[in-house]
Amino acid sequence: MSDTNWELFLRDMALCLSTYQDRGPAVVWPERAHTVLPGLYGTYGREPADREWRPASPGTGAHGLAADLGHVMGYPVEAYERQLPAGTTLPLGRVGADILLFPLRGGARCRVENDGRADHRSGRVELRLRAGEMCYVPARHSCTLSEAVAPCELLLLVLHATP
Repeated sequence: MSDTNWELFLRDMALCLSTYQDRGPAVVWPERAHTVLPGLYGTYGREPADREWRPASPGTGAHGLAADLGHVMGYPVEAYERQLPAGTTLPLGRVGADILLFPLRGGARCRVENDGRADHRSGRVELRLRAGEMCYVPARHSCTLSEAVAPCELLLLVLHATP
């Protein structure tokens, strides 16, 4: 993978965050995603038992993505990986921080809901999220993944922006 592909991918993630952070959920299709994704796949074995969020190991592409995005954004970013088995539902609830969620392989129904406020910045998003597409979920929103037709490998980036 060339540095240009990585830089374009990061640029689109940073643009999404600078536009939507603290405003509402958003979906982004970063440029060159399908070139970058193979370098982000998990290293924990992808066994069916891998159904818990695990921190991305140092030296992996996912860990490098978190570090590079944190450098660009100016705050810490942590990366977590897991599988969503076919036919299961994964409620994320409110993580307590903004997150970027995206499938590395496969896809799932993604529903992001607001915190109950009536203002226009607390929107709801529901879509089929596929590999290469990312969903930005603000801290005050909940997220549920479901309807994976095959095991879906997920990457979760937790953004520790200063309020």
